[in-house]
Amino acid sequence: MLETKTTQIKRIVLIQFTVSVIAGFLSWIVDEALAPSILAGALIASSTNAYFAWKVFSKQKEVKSSEILTTYYGAEVGKMILTVMLFVAAFNALKPLNVVALMCAYLLITIIPVLASFYFNDDDTNRRKKNVS
Repeated sequence: MLETKTTQIKRIVLIQFTVSVIAGFLSWIVDEALAPSILAGALIASSTNAYFAWKVFSKQKEVKSSEILTTYYGAEVGKMILTVMLFVAAFNALKPLNVVALMCAYLLITIIPVLASFYFNDDDTNRRKKNVS
């Protein structure tokens, strides 16, 4: 059995939603025309990543290793479908739409888990020094 800790995942999803709201608010202050596009792109990325995390990690704490890959692929396919649906909705609902702002906000929020994983790494920070010595 493999045990998973979800505190780091919850933190990253919360950070994504927080940065999404802050980006939307700051863009509204700078240029009201860009704010809906930036907020939509950021929330699309945040909500699809939250969906993926919920599907993968919401099950019981102990999961058989053979079930992890199946759950992962199912969640990733669902995330892709949800992403396409939300982008279609954004393209249809937002007038005027700034596509560059939408995609930049989406990409910014998408890279947050990679950046946050360096900061919230639960491993021993001195592991490299121990392995080199």
